[in-house]
Amino acid sequence: MSLEKIELFFLDNLVWVIFAIFFLVFGFLKPNAFLSVSNFRFIIYSSAALGFLVLAEGVCLITGNFDLSIGQMAGFLAMFNAMIITEWAPWIPWYLAVIIIVVLGALLGAVNGFFIGKVGLNPFLVTLSTYMIFKGATLTTSSSPISGGFPELYLAIGGEGIGGIPYAIFVLLGGLLILGFILRYTRFGSHLYAVGSNPDSASMTGIRVDNMLLYTYMLSGILVSISAILFSGFVGSATPGLANNTLFTAFAGAVIGGISLSGGRGRLSGAVGGILLVGTIDAGLTMMYVPPQQTTIYTGILVLAAIIINRLKETAKDKILMAGS
Repeated sequence: MSLEKIELFFLDNLVWVIFAIFFLVFGFLKPNAFLSVSNFRFIIYSSAALGFLVLAEGVCLITGNFDLSIGQMAGFLAMFNAMIITEWAPWIPWYLAVIIIVVLGALLGAVNGFFIGKVGLNPFLVTLSTYMIFKGATLTTSSSPISGGFPELYLAIGGEGIGGIPYAIFVLLGGLLILGFILRYTRFGSHLYAVGSNPDSASMTGIRVDNMLLYTYMLSGILVSISAILFSGFVGSATPGLANNTLFTAFAGAVIGGISLSGGRGRLSGAVGGILLVGTIDAGLTMMYVPPQQTTIYTGILVLAAIIINRLKETAKDKILMAGS
């Protein structure tokens, strides 16, 4: 293997190095609590809900766009679905409740995709607007937590499961496998990267960029809906503040995971590393008894680090590729 390929491999998998460093640091500080199979299992389990938000943000970033509304969308979906299955239609079975929230997530994502892809509005302004809409809609739906009346199997999806089996881990693994197949082996996936690399060139090859952005945000909305189910199961309820402050953590996880801010670059394996990294940091700070208000500071530092790392990686990769050409 040439030096150029080794350098590119290291840059593409840098997130795993960062993950290992944080894991060892927290393991050194809290060896009995952190360096255990049960803790690693808990990190994956507790990261599942946030992981789907990382994926939702990631697919938007691949197209060269982003979504500021994912956290608030997850909170609204969780609250709205909670009202359906506990107040408005408590007779519906748990699997129909899952179908309802997934369809609603796709529709809400389509709203963002329509204004960004079809109308051509700025993604920052569109998703900032829907961020505020979803936040207000959540409080309008219910300003109080909903903690009773959920079907057992509905909460089990994101909770401890039936018989102590953490279903959330299998949901996350299944989601990664399906999304990985879509991105790598389907025409939709290749078109996604083409749009992110150069939308004008993609359009010249016959790709409907406006349709691709619409479908991308619909896919993002579906991923957010799954996150909302997992959050509800993990917490055991739906609250007005559910998934608040998750946007920037998800954003950092996607970017540190190697998904380029400029679009057209990024692999799912890196996103997995980003998911585990943010889960490790969250678990480590919790074990260190860091207060929530200070955790926000560390989240801000993580976001800034993600942007800097992304910039340095892009510059380094471009230099290596140019030198090898």
